[in-house]
Amino acid sequence: MRIAVGCIGHETNSFSPVPTTMAHFEQGSYYAGPAVLDAFAGTSTITGGFIDGAGDLGVELVPLLWTFATPSGVVEQATYDSLKARFMQLLQEAGPLDGVCLDLHGAMVSEAHEDAEGDLLASVRRAIGPMPLISTLDLHANITACMAAQVEALVGFDTYPHVDCYERGLEAIKLMHAQVEGRIRLTQAYRQLPLLTAPPAQCTMHGPMLRVLEKLRDIESRPQVATATVSMGFPFADIRDAGVSVLVATDGERDKAEAYADELAAFIWAMRRDFDRELVTIEEAIERAQKAEGQPVVLAEGADNPGGGGPCDGTHILRALIESDFEGAVVAVIADPESVEQAIAAGVGQEVDLQVGGKTIALHGEPVAVRGYVETIADGHFVLRGPMGRGKSGSMGRTAVVAVGGIEIVLTEERVQPFDAEVLRCVGITPERCKLIALKSAVHFRADYTPIAHDILEVDTPGVHSPNLFSYDYKKLRRPIFPLDQGTGFA
Repeated sequence: MRIAVGCIGHETNSFSPVPTTMAHFEQGSYYAGPAVLDAFAGTSTITGGFIDGAGDLGVELVPLLWTFATPSGVVEQATYDSLKARFMQLLQEAGPLDGVCLDLHGAMVSEAHEDAEGDLLASVRRAIGPMPLISTLDLHANITACMAAQVEALVGFDTYPHVDCYERGLEAIKLMHAQVEGRIRLTQAYRQLPLLTAPPAQCTMHGPMLRVLEKLRDIESRPQVATATVSMGFPFADIRDAGVSVLVATDGERDKAEAYADELAAFIWAMRRDFDRELVTIEEAIERAQKAEGQPVVLAEGADNPGGGGPCDGTHILRALIESDFEGAVVAVIADPESVEQAIAAGVGQEVDLQVGGKTIALHGEPVAVRGYVETIADGHFVLRGPMGRGKSGSMGRTAVVAVGGIEIVLTEERVQPFDAEVLRCVGITPERCKLIALKSAVHFRADYTPIAHDILEVDTPGVHSPNLFSYDYKKLRRPIFPLDQGTGFA
């Protein structure tokens, strides 16, 4: 059995003015052919799950193209077209296949396609005809009717932080194997809810999402159910289909798939008012950290999360920490190649004058003038050791740690979501010894930091990834939709 695998991935924040270009994909992750398998073998990732599952089942994987750019603004059409052309060329050259199993995100927007994954899946379907097509999706996928119609099944992450990527990869390849062998006949039902939710409320470690997970697992335990997915959507893409959706796939039981999808959607809709999270001001967060009897206190700045399209150079928290003369704080990370270059030129042990951050989007704050001490210069390479993506390599580009009073600033060349504590440890910072750690992450950090954090505070700052959904001027989003339109109905 020969199964093709691949990915063109991006989580597009249409409120970011920074377009996504080919350079962003090439600087992110870009592999073709056998290099795909080399890159993901032994990793706790979707494609890592494909690889191990295929090995157990005796399936030959045929790697096509695997590329993913750090989330940012709308993908330039020429870039998407070029990537898609290369992907389709490799698919055409792959030889005889029994199926295609993709590792997609589900929230990519190009200049011409609000639903880029739908366009890609439709193109793959036309190319392969009736053979099975299955794709995994992120929990933040904005799943469309077009996407659902192209495939035998869509398999979404269950968790946020995404600590079940490997398991979903295994699940998808096993479903593919069973479908090709004729042991199951996947039949999928799709429902879209008029509901928008923000990342903090989507966290499956606490709150309403725990109940959603219980219900999801209950549905998946029903007779004939092959897989079920709840996608909470990505609200920072101003497209018609942004928001929550559910899928249920059964073994040939169309009526059951439809009924279970209705049941799951109704369950989530009934608890729609529970997806509200209170944020704390910067001032309150700093005060609580100063008074805390334990450490570290983690300040999560979701509004500048590069994992959702934030510029990663916002300065609101840094400025407030400096003004408060805070002792024992770390700000991770501020992507500022110019400041990194200046710190390297000054050298370790030297003082340097910098204009830190605030160089991309004015909403995220102005540059902060500092005179700092260069503590560390590093290559920025690390390997994820936490529960999410364990074993996968990462790079911040050249990195400098600059101390300003009692505050250490991790300055990087690349935008990196610091959800894994190895981001700090690789530059000589021990997170357990810090009084306060300000992270540019919305939820993913919780997987690695919850066991060591004394407290976690979600901080309210302006930005293109702010959980305040009322701060966005939606133009294309379908309306009415809750909570923007309180009288929204669903049946």
